[in-house]
Amino acid sequence: MAKDALPQDHPLLKLVGRAVGEYTLNVEAWAGRFVGQAEFVVYLKGAWGKRSERPVAEGLYGRTKIPGSGGEVERGILDVALTFSAAIGSKGIELRGSELEQAIVGALAETIADAWSAMMYLAYGWKTLKQIQDLRHPLQVTDEGYLLFIHGFRGGWKDYYYSEGWLEGPIKLKAERPPTAEYRSLWDAENGRVLLDFLKGPPADGHMQFQEEGSDEMVVLPIVALERTARSRALLMLRELRPVDTALLDERDRILTVYPAPQSVEKLGLADLQVLSAKATKAR
Repeated sequence: MAKDALPQDHPLLKLVGRAVGEYTLNVEAWAGRFVGQAEFVVYLKGAWGKRSERPVAEGLYGRTKIPGSGGEVERGILDVALTFSAAIGSKGIELRGSELEQAIVGALAETIADAWSAMMYLAYGWKTLKQIQDLRHPLQVTDEGYLLFIHGFRGGWKDYYYSEGWLEGPIKLKAERPPTAEYRSLWDAENGRVLLDFLKGPPADGHMQFQEEGSDEMVVLPIVALERTARSRALLMLRELRPVDTALLDERDRILTVYPAPQSVEKLGLADLQVLSAKATKAR
């Protein structure tokens, strides 16, 4: 079945040749099923002109008019699935958690940056699901939540998990960009409360076991490693928040003085994290 071409000035096609680290983006996109929708796949291309064997990202792009706006206000929507790794010829490229992955997500997010309301969905796997459900970590501190947050998606958080996920599509996180200063302040307060409560809570111990989609390998991770990364991210996020609630700001500042620098938290053991969470609770 033929794919309908997009106009050459479409935002997705403007990413073709975009530099991300030592690579450039190679984008294929075509008209989707609905008006204003496009489907896309993104490959990496090396300096020698060869592209990755499989896409590093794929998904849906959409622009819709917001009901009640008289057809004047647009909402931009991205629904993206990222790959863990890629290869160009014999060269393997690890993407998960890398600056390269951040650059790819940032480039895609720019395609809807001019919409008054913008939302982004990132598909996730079993590691994030277990982190959310078993460890009760905030959505913001997961791998996908952190990617959304650092690219300006700060509110409207939602976890799309269905037990019958094979029927509903991939499980995913959603967040929105604040369209106004009022939204930003409100969402900063909501994020602040969630992250502060998390930093005051005791860290979990033990190991987490999971198997990612498409892999036969069972992964076993020490939970303390997830706790360290999650708390480090929470501290980085709190530094960026500017809620108008002075009591919340005061509590934020007190807890930021209790914990060491985020980079140092990444190296702490379980006992250290337990001590810090107890001190944070008393610093309320």
